[in-house]
Amino acid sequence: MAQQSEHALARQMHFTDLALLSQDEVAIAKILRENNRFNDRLAKLEAAGIAEQGLIEQIRTSQDEAMAVVADMANAIRDGKLGAVTGALLRRQERLDEEISSRVGQLVEAQQNRMTRLRNSVAAANRRSLILTSAFAVTAVGLALLCGFVISWSFILPVRDAQGFLDQVAAGNFGGRISVPNRDEFGTLADRMNHMSEELQRFDKEQRRAAAELGRLNEELAQTSKAKSEFLANMSHELRTPMNAMLGFTEMLLDDLYGEVPAALKEPIMDIQVNGRHLLRLINDVLDLSKIEAGRMELALGEYSVREVVDIVHVSLRSLAAEKGLEFVTSVPDDIPVAYGDNSRLTQCLMNLAGNAIKFTKQGRVEMRVELAGDELIYRVSDTGIGIPQDELENVFAEFRQVDATVTREFGGTGLGLSITKKFVEMHGGRIWVESEIGKGCTFFFAVPLRMKDEGV
Repeated sequence: MAQQSEHALARQMHFTDLALLSQDEVAIAKILRENNRFNDRLAKLEAAGIAEQGLIEQIRTSQDEAMAVVADMANAIRDGKLGAVTGALLRRQERLDEEISSRVGQLVEAQQNRMTRLRNSVAAANRRSLILTSAFAVTAVGLALLCGFVISWSFILPVRDAQGFLDQVAAGNFGGRISVPNRDEFGTLADRMNHMSEELQRFDKEQRRAAAELGRLNEELAQTSKAKSEFLANMSHELRTPMNAMLGFTEMLLDDLYGEVPAALKEPIMDIQVNGRHLLRLINDVLDLSKIEAGRMELALGEYSVREVVDIVHVSLRSLAAEKGLEFVTSVPDDIPVAYGDNSRLTQCLMNLAGNAIKFTKQGRVEMRVELAGDELIYRVSDTGIGIPQDELENVFAEFRQVDATVTREFGGTGLGLSITKKFVEMHGGRIWVESEIGKGCTFFFAVPLRMKDEGV
């Protein structure tokens, strides 16, 4: 503000000199305008309450005298007498200009000194503020690190304890306990983990007791199963000998080796022979199943003709199919090579499947088909019989299991044939499955290696 006053004063002095030289009233008007601007700057300085109020008052007094000179100059210009008074006015004006310039310079210097002190004070305050801020920041960071360290360890220590506790639980040590000083969620978690440990310890003891009891029962069951298998094998062998003798005697009677059999006795003797053969087949099935379960069944491996296996089954069962009016067909490709396996057991498997197909089919056809798929032989027996419900398909290969009691009453059987077939197929390293739809028949498949390896037996 003081510098602006100094600038206004300089312009005022310039226009004063110009008015003396040009004797022009326009220059007088410019002097008055600059005077107003100068007074306005002084008024603002005075209103600011600066310390140099006395100096401002002296400047204002000298300025009033200078304006009186300007007024005399303006009057002389109007009267045309400026030339006579120019010297006197010029001396007065120079003296006043020097006074005003000196005092305004003092004011500017005082203002600059004050600004310098203010800047120094602000700079010092900034330095103090920076120091305080830095100290506060360092302190805050230190406190934050300290708090973070304390808080983190208040989490880490309970977590470590919990981890060690869980490691013990995972290792099977259910008797330990965990103790943490926290009263927050960690404390609650520790209580629950201790409760869990107690429950696990109780469950472990119960499980060990149950496992011991189960082991004892399994051992008893294994002994019972072994005794059962040995009993069935021995009994089947003992029953088969007299049964073969009975069948031999009935054959001799029917062949009239003991003389002509009366007509009234022929039918009962034939019934004895048919039922005896059926009973012999059941005995053979039980004997086979017992040997398999006892691990004493062995396969007689050798090369065999797939067509001969199919033809044997076809010849054995075609009369039974003809009696029921069924079409009984086979399909074996000519290019199937010689296979290696137990042909008698595979014949028995195919006989069981084809026999069941004929038994459970009232009309239509039964087909035996063999295909070569890579290194596997796939035997397929399909019929147009009663079919098997979808929910029973997975149970058809179980021992002594048939679809329902109605089937057993109508068609007979013990449910051993499919179970034995499955075991023989698996002994060959194969697999067996069935596809069926109620009322449309069944298709049984079993796949065995074309060349079975001896080490698998």
